[in-house]
This record gives sequence, structure tokens and C-alpha cells, in this order.
Amino acid sequence: MISDKTLKALEYDKILNSVSEFAVLKKTKENIISCSPQSDINEANLSLALTTEAYKLLFNYSVSQVQYFDDLSDEVKRVDAGGTLNIPEILKVACALKSARLLKTSILSVNDDSIKLIPEIADRVYTNQDFEKEVSSKIVSEDRLSDNASAKLSSIRKTIRNLNAAIRDKLNSYMRSGSNKYLQESVVTVRNDRYVIPVKSEYRSFIKGFIHDQSSTGATVFIEPEAVMELNNDLRRAILDEAEEIHRILVDLTSKIANITSALTFNYENIADIDLYFARANYSFKNKCTLPKLNTSGVIKINQGRHPLIPTDKVVPINISLGNNYNFLLVSGPNTGGKTVAMKIVGLFTLMATSGLYIPADDDSEISVFNGIFCDIGDEQSIEQSLSTFSSHISNVKTILDNADDKSLILLDELGAGTDPDEGSALALAIIKKLLKINCFGVITTHYDALKEFAEENEHIENASMQFDSSTLKPLYKLNIGIPGRSNAIDIAGTLGLPSDVLEEALNNVDSNKISFENVLKRAEEAQRQADILRAELDNIKEKKEQELGIIIAEKEKIAKEREKISFNAKNEIKRIVGEKLEEAEGIIDELKDILKKADLESKEVFKANELKNRLKNSRYLIENDDDAPILLKKTDKNEIKKGDRVYVKSLSSYAEIVSVKNNKNEVVVRIGNAQAVVKAEDLYNCEHQENLVTNINVKRSGVNNLSTSEINVVGKNAFEAVDLVADFIDKAVMSGINEVKIIHGVGGGILLKEIRKYLKNDKKVAEYRSGIYGEGENGVTIVKLK
Repeated sequence: MISDKTLKALEYDKILNSVSEFAVLKKTKENIISCSPQSDINEANLSLALTTEAYKLLFNYSVSQVQYFDDLSDEVKRVDAGGTLNIPEILKVACALKSARLLKTSILSVNDDSIKLIPEIADRVYTNQDFEKEVSSKIVSEDRLSDNASAKLSSIRKTIRNLNAAIRDKLNSYMRSGSNKYLQESVVTVRNDRYVIPVKSEYRSFIKGFIHDQSSTGATVFIEPEAVMELNNDLRRAILDEAEEIHRILVDLTSKIANITSALTFNYENIADIDLYFARANYSFKNKCTLPKLNTSGVIKINQGRHPLIPTDKVVPINISLGNNYNFLLVSGPNTGGKTVAMKIVGLFTLMATSGLYIPADDDSEISVFNGIFCDIGDEQSIEQSLSTFSSHISNVKTILDNADDKSLILLDELGAGTDPDEGSALALAIIKKLLKINCFGVITTHYDALKEFAEENEHIENASMQFDSSTLKPLYKLNIGIPGRSNAIDIAGTLGLPSDVLEEALNNVDSNKISFENVLKRAEEAQRQADILRAELDNIKEKKEQELGIIIAEKEKIAKEREKISFNAKNEIKRIVGEKLEEAEGIIDELKDILKKADLESKEVFKANELKNRLKNSRYLIENDDDAPILLKKTDKNEIKKGDRVYVKSLSSYAEIVSVKNNKNEVVVRIGNAQAVVKAEDLYNCEHQENLVTNINVKRSGVNNLSTSEINVVGKNAFEAVDLVADFIDKAVMSGINEVKIIHGVGGGILLKEIRKYLKNDKKVAEYRSGIYGEGENGVTIVKLK
């Protein structure tokens, strides 16, 4: 239950008006303004899911916005009643069909499994490009059909052009002949849809023909000469024929529209829905809003919430939470300190989230769905019912107490105000106790010390205060949960110029116990403010250290890549040199054999040379058969080589992925880590038992014992170690042919999450990554898809 009065008090209507400005269609604007929050979590989640899909479509995939077209309700009614549409109306239909086609095509071109709801709507949208083309070919403007709209129309218009030319030629002959002296001026004009010439009134008898008109002075008469009467008659008949053919074409186009009126109506509804989701997404994007998590347990957690109606250069973000350890928040502090704004944020964000809107707050904010939202905010007087402000408030509270249940959100501003302070305080305390019995949730603002003391003693209600700078006596608009606030009325009165003797007298009139309590609160507020300053300084230091750590990690990655490249090149160079020397040695030995054979010498020297050659061969063997080489390899058939295959390159002693194959298939381009090389096809070997072999080879250089589980746990590691382990783990996962891995980093302070995702964002082997869902580890894990 949410009354219109509550919606207005929370300024929900202003939010809807802001959202409607992003809508394209008139119907969408109306639908947004008449929108109501959902009290069912499934419906609310569905609305948010649609907004999320719209957000992705618009800002991840840049789909087309809805193209404006007019509401066709009147045209559809007239067509259904048997009427014929005119040219502008038919153009409106074609425009609507074009908008539908562009929107549908744009949305359905997106291939994303997480976007399903809006494409289902778009898929139902009716399109008819043939009719669009027919209209564009037959209609050239809002008042004219194309000459080629039909063969008959083309022929008629040709006749009209010829008749016009013949008539003008005839009439121009009067101007070229001796009759020119009878004319008022040498022009051809039109009267009563017939061509005439202006003749001086005194010479009217010299020009035979029909007088159609005369000038206002009577000095000129407009005569249709006999010589062009028949031509004018022919022209008139041709014009009537043209109008009849145009009407026939419009009837034909209208008849085609008559067959799709239901589809047009259905389209308008569906496109208006999509336009609404797009409007919500655009509003969320412009106001830097985020997707809230919904629950039904009364939990509200707002991180750095900003009231959307306060200008961005003036708004101060606040953190608000309730529903976990306590049901109610009792907010106190000075007037104009932001108490009411904080309370309104709770109510307004709840309305926005349950209406499918993102909220202007940081990530991980949470909103509860309530059966009813009740509020009593501001000074109200009912002149009609002769109610004072206090009476009006009590009347509202009675309605709340009569209707609230354990699924209600209650917002009460200055409860018990407007009457005797002692009685008002007592009444407010009784109302709070009643609300706690109902077990509902809410926010209450107050100045009453008795309520603050009650909140300190009762676990179901928590004190909170708006921060106040005691040195400048200015509000800071930040909410401190757990500490009650001071009213600071006398101090503020002093800054406003109230005489010092009046202030001193006021202090004397304040109860000593209250002064003591106020002083305690003052010290607590100051301590909290200093703690916040210190926390901000520590956050700045932490941010700088994290940036420095990020630079170190980036440099380490750069060094590792350079080292890998150098190692790769050095290894190849060594193999090349050894190979050359071995060939040279074999040539020398062969020559030595021939020399010794001819000289008939002992083969002792030959044996020694062979021994040296064998040692050289052994060196090459050690290079080509290092720890990375598998034992069993089968040579690859070059006719079966294809892009993407994983192979062992014997000449490089490394596993590699085939990037491309040369046309003759004698050479291929392979990728090893970040390096690429061109090798001969005969140098490639299939990887038998590839997964086991690659795992066994690579785990020698890793802190990961086994890649068969496709996950790594770096909880407890510092950011530097964790990123190093993750980088190594992903390399091995790619070589193992694993498509998806899980990185367990925990939640903690978020440092591991931030640094690991910074690395993943720049790793070319990573296709995409996301947080875990329920059952996977949620924010404590990152799921990574590999290319």
C-alpha cells in the first residue's frame, strides 16, 4: 500500500518526470508518469532485469534508440471503419514501420546470452519493408504522389504538362501579336482554375472569350480567349482524372494498411515498452546510478547514496543501513542538517528500485521490497478539516498504525513535534514502541532526548546523527550511525546574531543534566569527525600504495615478457649455432676420412674426430630434448594441419599453437607464449595425451600443483604474489586447452580482487570475466573465460 500522498511527499513524481524526458514516444512518457512501484520482489526484479538489458544494449552494444513515430490510434480507427487515409497519414504508417524495423534489426543483431527479455519483445515486433518501399516509391512528400506511383498517373501527368505548355503557347501568341496593345501586362495568369490573360477594360470587346474576373479598380478584366477554351476544358478533365487516380492509389495503400492494423497497434505497445526500458537505462546512465540488490527481509544498505533531485555539485553522498541488527534508525541533529533528506533517500530509493530504476549510489547497495510504504513528512495543515499541524500529523500516524505490518516501511519526520515538548516526547516514545511491536522497519527524525536515550537501550532501534562541525557550526550532511546528534539550537542562534545576554540566559534555563548530555554528544561528534578525517587520510595513503603496487606489477609483467622474448630468441640462436657447427664438423670429418684413407693412416684420429662430433650431437640433443619435450610424439601429417591446432615444435623444443598455415603447407606460423615464429611443417608433432603431458611439463615451473581442477586459490597471498600466480596459472590453462577457470581470492578489503581484475583486463588470453553467482562463491571468486 503506497498512497499518492506518500509518493508526492517522497517526490517520486519528480523522478518519473525526469525519466520521462528520456522517452521518445508520447505513449511511453504517459506510461512512465503513471508508473507505480512493485510490491512483489519477482516483478521488481523483472523490471530491474529489463533495465539492465536495456543498459547493456545501449551502452555495451550501441543499439539504435527508438526512432520517433506518431501514435496511429486515430488512423487505425478510421481504417477499421472503412475510411481512406491521406498522404500524410500513410507516411506516418510507413514511418512507424521503419522505426519498428530499425529497432528490431538493431536489437536482434546483438549476440549475448545474458540479454534475453528485450530481444523476445523485439522478435514479436511486426515489420513490412516491402510496404515501406512501396510508400517511399509512390509518395514524394506530404502533399504529392510520385509521377511513377502508377502507369496511369504518369500518363495523366504527362498529358497535363503537354496541355499546360499548349495553353501557355497559345496565350503567349497574344503577347507576340498585335493584340499585345490590348493587354494590361504581358503575363499569363489563372482564374477559377483556368488560364486567362489580363485585358484593359476598354479593349474587352477586341478579345473574344469568356470574362472570369476583373480587378478591384475595374481597369483590368481577365479573359479566357476562345482559342484556349477547349484546351482549358481538356486540362480540367485531366486534372480530375489525376485526382481520381490519386484517390485510387491511396485507397489501394489504405487497403494494405487495413490488413495490418492489429499488428500496428501491437507494435506501438511493444515499442513503447522497449522505449520505457531504454528511458530507464538512459536515466540511470546520466545520473551514474547502479543496480541495487533486492530482498524481502527489510534490509536496506545504501552506499554513498545521493539524492537525485539535489544538484550534483551540491549533493553530499551518505551511507545508510537498517534491517540487519535493528529495524529503525532514529536520526537526530540540528535543523537544516540533512535529517529529512537522509530519510527521504531511504523511501525514494525503495520506490525507484521497485519501479525498475537503478539508484544513484555505489555498487553493492541493497534495497528491500515492502508491502507498504507510509510517511509523515513536513508541516501539514488541513484548512478544510480545521486541523492544526499537530493534529494533521497525528491523523497520519493513526493511519500508519492502523495499516502497517511487518512488511512495511515507515518514515516519520519530527515525530511528536508541534505540541508541548514533554507530552510530544512521551507520545512519540509510545508510538515508537508500538511500531517496534508491529516489527516493521523505518526511519524517524527527532530532537527529543528521551527518544535518543530509548534508542541507546533498545536493540531494535539505532541512534544516528547528521555530522556537525562544532568549530564552524555548519552541517556536514554526513550520517553517523550509532551516535545521537545534538540540536545545537543555542549555538546556531549565536551565529545568526542573537544577543549574547539572551544566549546566556537561554543556557541558564537549560537543565544541567541536558547540558552534560549535550557535552558528551559534542565530544562524541568531534571524535567521530576526527576519526573520519583520519580514515580519509588512510584511504588516500592506501590508494597511493595500491597505485604504486600496480606500477610494480606492471613493470614485473613487462620484465617477464621481455625475459620470455630474450629466452626464446637466445634458445633459437643457440640451436642455430650448434646446428651449423655440427654440419661443419660432419663435413670436416668426411674430408678427414678421405685424406686418411688416401694416406693409408691409422683411424685413431678419425675415431677421435667422431667422438668430438658425437659430443656436439649430444649437445644439440640436450637442447632439443630438454624438460619440456614429451617422450612419445607422432609426426604431424602436413595435409591435416589447421589453424588452432596445438603441436610440439621439435626445432624450438616447445609446445605451440598454429596461428596460420602457408598456402603450400610447407611452413606455418606458430605462437609460443607472446612470441610468434615461422617453422617448417615437417618440424611439427602431434601432442598425444596432450592435457597430461602439458600439465606435467608446466607444473615444474608453477606454484600450482595440478591444472585438472581448473581453479586456483590465492587467498592469503599479497597482491604481488597473487597476480604472479594467476598469470602463470592462466598461461598453463591456455596450453592445457581449458576454456574456463575460477580464481578464488576472497572478499577482504578488495585489494586482491582489484589487482587481479586489472591484470585480467589487459591479458590478451582472457575473453571475459565476471563475479561468481550464488553457489559459485559470489564476490569472493572471479570466473574467467579464456580465448
